[in-house]
Amino acid sequence: MTLCLRKKDLEWRDIDDEIVALDTQGSVYLAVHGAGAFLWRRLADSSTREALVQALVETYEIEPARAGDDVDDFLATLNERGLLAS
Repeated sequence: MTLCLRKKDLEWRDIDDEIVALDTQGSVYLAVHGAGAFLWRRLADSSTREALVQALVETYEIEPARAGDDVDDFLATLNERGLLAS
């Protein structure tokens, strides 16, 4: 399944190693750094869970199981906040 950040009412900027975002639907400011920012950038263009896991494994040299857990946690948080496209 292809995953992507919501396009409507979500403004964000990449500043150094941090993503600064404003969810204008809920007037919520967000900041994401490190691996979260890494995943955010990929979700901006759309990706799959499997591609996100592989990218974490290759970039951060972590075990696939840990990368999978990290991706799942991040996606769950984005989904809870309504930031993923439906």
